[in-house]
Amino acid sequence: MNRAQASITIRAEAATCFDYVTEPENVPRFMAGIAQYQPQSSNHRAKGARFDGVADIAGRKFETVLVIEEWAEGRRMAIGSVGGLKLRSTWDFAANADGTTEVTLVNEYEPPGVFRLMGGLVRSTVQEGTERSLSDLKEQVERV
Repeated sequence: MNRAQASITIRAEAATCFDYVTEPENVPRFMAGIAQYQPQSSNHRAKGARFDGVADIAGRKFETVLVIEEWAEGRRMAIGSVGGLKLRSTWDFAANADGTTEVTLVNEYEPPGVFRLMGGLVRSTVQEGTERSLSDLKEQVERV
């Protein structure tokens, strides 16, 4: 799988950042390329929780089901696809002594269909999206 990674420091406690990222209604607001993200049940904050997702890639919509694969409250969450797009996103939250949080996002993915033929363009687009997701997250969390 291909990989894009970025980190950012946010002026907020790790628990605040983690809670914002793991609240389903927030995901399309900060996560680049995610048009829809809906939990399949009310228990969406635990390993095994499932979500219906729609990604918008270059104007094409791709539906997928995502499952939380790792959950460490306030520190780490990883979610991966079980159908449709092949992807996995891992979020790490490290509290700093000054009350800020270092947030790292790793996106692993396999480009769908014809996008496989556009390797370099897809890599740079996903990297830019990963970085934009973190900067949008920072802006939204620090505004609260």
